[in-house]
Amino acid sequence: MPNSDSKKLTVECILFDLDGTLYYSPDYNARVEAEITAIVAHTLKTHVSKAKLRLDEERKRRGTLTGALRVLGVNRGVFFETLAEKIEPLTILTPDPSTILTLRTLKKRGLKLGLVTNNGCKMVGKILRAIGLEASLFDVVVTSDDTEPKPSSQPFLFALDKLKCTPDETVYVGDRVQAELSPARKLGIKTVLLAREGNTQRDQVDVVIARLPEVLNLIEPRQD
Repeated sequence: MPNSDSKKLTVECILFDLDGTLYYSPDYNARVEAEITAIVAHTLKTHVSKAKLRLDEERKRRGTLTGALRVLGVNRGVFFETLAEKIEPLTILTPDPSTILTLRTLKKRGLKLGLVTNNGCKMVGKILRAIGLEASLFDVVVTSDDTEPKPSSQPFLFALDKLKCTPDETVYVGDRVQAELSPARKLGIKTVLLAREGNTQRDQVDVVIARLPEVLNLIEPRQD
């Protein structure tokens, strides 16, 4: 399978995932997971341990948190609003200079940048501030408030429409194969898997990288 050293991707637009891609923090993830379980338990009026069991089962079955919420009957909008009220990313997350430089460099090269996340709009704003990225850096930000979340094709198509880009002019960078990279690839979007801890699904994406800054040597802007 090609890697970032052997294959160049020539595109006009780059779509990024947020959680696990533009930042990575086990401490933050643990804090969020605890709050997610608490919110679901409260909504379902059940014990936290039972809520966690049901949530884990449905996430494994559906592949995403938002898919699990739908099956469990938890209102997605209310859930993300509540989560944003309970979590303060600034207390845990910190800016990564290499990520900031990577995105700013891509922008300076004339590439259109998009953010496609299953998170809610309010939480996305808080996370971006915590990791030192201005929302204005992206030409479009697509959240679960805008469309059906990944793995639906809707958020990708929404982003492409706003950016005025076709799938073959676009690359998607994310950390989950089934939940986001496979759906993007089915649309004809080029895919880059960010696999910090290794991944065996290389045959399901176009390129695999270990660190986000590797996209600077991987992606080239199209010349008109």
